[in-house]
Amino acid sequence: MRSGAGTATEALNSALGRITRLDPALRAFTTLLDEEGRSAAAAVDASDETGRSGLPLAGVPLAIKSTVSLDNPVITPLLAAGAIPVGITAAPQLCTWGMTDSEEHGVTRNPGDESLSAGGSSGGSAAAVASGMVPLAVGDDGMGSLRIPAAACGIVTIKPGPGVVPTRLAGDNWGRLAESGPLARTVEDTALALSVMAGRPELASVRPVPGEARVGLSTTSPIRLGRDLVRIREPWSRAAREAAEVLRDRDLVVVESSLPSPRDPMLYLARWTSAVARAAEDENLPLSAMERRTRHHALLGRTVFRRGGAGDGDTRWNRATEALRTEVERAMDTAGVDVWLTPALADLPPEATDWHQRSWGRSLWASMRFSPFTPLANVLGWPAMTVPCGRTATPAGRDLPTSVQLVGRPGSESTLLSLAAAIESAGAIDVAGA
Repeated sequence: MRSGAGTATEALNSALGRITRLDPALRAFTTLLDEEGRSAAAAVDASDETGRSGLPLAGVPLAIKSTVSLDNPVITPLLAAGAIPVGITAAPQLCTWGMTDSEEHGVTRNPGDESLSAGGSSGGSAAAVASGMVPLAVGDDGMGSLRIPAAACGIVTIKPGPGVVPTRLAGDNWGRLAESGPLARTVEDTALALSVMAGRPELASVRPVPGEARVGLSTTSPIRLGRDLVRIREPWSRAAREAAEVLRDRDLVVVESSLPSPRDPMLYLARWTSAVARAAEDENLPLSAMERRTRHHALLGRTVFRRGGAGDGDTRWNRATEALRTEVERAMDTAGVDVWLTPALADLPPEATDWHQRSWGRSLWASMRFSPFTPLANVLGWPAMTVPCGRTATPAGRDLPTSVQLVGRPGSESTLLSLAAAIESAGAIDVAGA
């Protein structure tokens, strides 16, 4: 693109052709931005070679989650860097669930196995990238909504820490739980997009892992009530162990240590439901317009957990958050680690079906059962990312990547990217007997 050998208009037309061919089955996009895309492509093509060389994303087709508009501060830097907006991607109502489907748009399917969900809530963005319809997408993450679908579809993403990427999301960014971030097929592409979104060019350079970095490996179930309420299936715990071995081979210290979970079992539910209630109020979405499961979720947030669930002040939930942060930091200090390594998911994604017509309890359990690891980083306000590692087989006999999650203290985005690149460089580890 920078040399003039290809044009942004050609890249746009190619992406639209792939969308026309693949999206009727996957349902990743809700709207195509033909006029906006062609205008942006024409502007890139009108630049001379010097102008294009200054655009780090010149001609790159971009998919955008339905939660943000083209004038959102998370999107404008990407467009200024030459990205071409192609379309708006699907999300579940109010971004509430770990599966992307709705009455309005239908079911978004996993490109690796169309019988499975693409995950949620940024499922449309993940499916668009994983299928090759576009090389780059934007989503947001309030309880795992970037990392869950990226792991489900076998691509890379990062949820930055607060303030790294400027964004404007409903409900005061889901009660300050949510951050926006990129989804791409490689760590290098993810880092480049993050650097543009954050206005920090240094993030684009994925450096070797610092030799002093120490990693804590935890495959313990993070949702426990006296026992493991959510079981971690072997392909995903094995992926984390394989990733740990890759890092050990790089002469890094990896310490096995259990990542603490909330002592108050209602903490995650309180923050989650309160955030959804706040988002609904911000969007002026009445209860009567909500799906049954989402209405139940928002009502819980409004009534049972409203006081401080996703707000300020000395409340039960904020005290529980601080206690959890203290416990996690104490565990890191005791083990002498800087970053946590966990499985990204606990099991295969749920089936691709009309979850929006099912009960709150069934959607809640489906989301929790396969994605218990992601909420911690949102509640703590720490950066986290997922990267593919290993493979497993689906009931339909399809080959599907497994993934791992990396979680670090505030300001550790560069370290997370370096660790993810080291894991990625080992290739798709062959998990025998998966």
